[in-house]
Amino acid sequence: MDNVLNEINSSEDYYYASGILIQLYNPRLDIDEEYLVSRINEVCPKVVLTGMTCASIAEEKYDLKDSPIQLSVSYFFKTKIYRYEYDLNEVSMFVAGRIMNEKIDGLRDVKCMQIFYVSPSSSISVFSKEFSHQNLPVFGAKAGRNIRALNTAHVYGSKCFDNAIVSAIFQSDSFSLNMDNNLDWAEIGKEMVITGVEGDRIVTEVDGAPAIEVYKKYLKITPNEFFVQNVCEFPFVLKRNNNFVARVPSGYNEDGAIIFNSDVFQGEHFRLSYSFPQQALNKTKIGINAISWLQPQALYFFECGNRQRFLREYYSEERDFFRSFFPECSSTTGYSELFALPDCGMCDLNSALVIVGLTENKYSKDLFVHGSCGFLIEQDEDERREVPFFERILTFLESTSKDLDELNKQLGKVAFTDQLTKVYNRWELERSINEAITLAQNGSSYSLLFFDIDHFKHVNDTYGHDVGDVVLKSIVNIVKDFIEDNHVFGRWGGEEFLYLFPNSDVEKALEFAERIRQTIDDTCFVTVQHLTVSIGVTMIRPEDTIDTFVKRADEALYNAKETGRNKVVFAK
Repeated sequence: MDNVLNEINSSEDYYYASGILIQLYNPRLDIDEEYLVSRINEVCPKVVLTGMTCASIAEEKYDLKDSPIQLSVSYFFKTKIYRYEYDLNEVSMFVAGRIMNEKIDGLRDVKCMQIFYVSPSSSISVFSKEFSHQNLPVFGAKAGRNIRALNTAHVYGSKCFDNAIVSAIFQSDSFSLNMDNNLDWAEIGKEMVITGVEGDRIVTEVDGAPAIEVYKKYLKITPNEFFVQNVCEFPFVLKRNNNFVARVPSGYNEDGAIIFNSDVFQGEHFRLSYSFPQQALNKTKIGINAISWLQPQALYFFECGNRQRFLREYYSEERDFFRSFFPECSSTTGYSELFALPDCGMCDLNSALVIVGLTENKYSKDLFVHGSCGFLIEQDEDERREVPFFERILTFLESTSKDLDELNKQLGKVAFTDQLTKVYNRWELERSINEAITLAQNGSSYSLLFFDIDHFKHVNDTYGHDVGDVVLKSIVNIVKDFIEDNHVFGRWGGEEFLYLFPNSDVEKALEFAERIRQTIDDTCFVTVQHLTVSIGVTMIRPEDTIDTFVKRADEALYNAKETGRNKVVFAK
């Protein structure tokens, strides 16, 4: 290693570079990591060192423990790199995020951030949330360890850390990057809801039943010493921040809860998923072709250990493919992959491949690609081969799932939608409210807005029911502009509507209801000119049933109408 380091610090590039990044990736178990890190920092003081121990969760035949240590050097000539470290034994994730935000505020032309972290107890989202408004592209990984040796996971910076965040800030006005991620699993089966959690990484209930029942029911997998090996090829897939995100179980407890490596939240909807290796390689090739237009001067990729376990012999084939395109590419395998684009928050991914291309070519432009789920079924017409049975059956399942999804969507339009206004009907509102009641019993908060159109009978009597129908659709179109993810809005009946508002408190609910009321009051409608609505608001209680919850909001609405209309009233 000294020969390598001396070659680095005596090079012309080392002398002239404005920023030098060394990434140290260590799959080995027989290395003195602390000495390794201190030696690199001593011999090459100008560099910014980052890195981590690699995850190796594949079966023994494909274990990485005998693979070489990777030392990747990137020289930048128009870019400065700043390293910030947060020892989580001394500072919380939240406080570290606050400090990181202040550091970013103090710099100009911040282009992107790399993060490596290791933490036995906290999710990186607690850290990243504090500077998410900065809209920085972020990439990196969570350090892993060997599944058999159970060595301590570390991240590298000024020293070797066992519970820390090491981040590198890239500052430049002549810098472009391409970011993409491949999630090569395809969704299958019905959509389910996480109805109970403990902390941010343990799912206790799915659809009101012990979480472990999901794998028992659909895959005949029981909790035993082979549980992780049996379920890791069937991760949960959910959508968050405009990206598909997978979650891989890392264990279970005696109460039937499932433990994950990354954060999971109560109320999130998910489906099980599956894949096969050849399709993963196909998507990788597509990703490389997409990035080639940038003509990157540096190429990094971050891969999940679960994906490496799944690919088996194809894992080295995939790495060889990257190196055939870009021989100096940097690669590592971790427990999760970090991915954030300027228009969305941080995603802590599992079972994915994050690809990052960098260049200081002033004529290049950034390209950001949201992660997609699933894989291509189409085969190359010129390909002549015997298709393995498992590939044929999985392709069949993929096609069947897509057909059923499309059929369910068509049926859903009829079963769940009010035919006049095209929002949810009463049946779907009742289903959503019952789901909220289940989640509220585990601590989630919801507010319910119950409103109707003031003097609507007068509209029908004066202008006729055709105009009344136009009024209903006009009111709905106004309210639709307020709908966000996980909000539920529908027609309860006649001129009455319900709006279920998650993650709310009294102040937010009243402010939200008032904005709807005011917007309708300020609108000039065709024919009838002016309309108002009265709104009743209430908060969910853990002991609520659908009858008590809706009745309380209805009583608040009645109070609003009895005391003058065109107002918002709250019921405790």
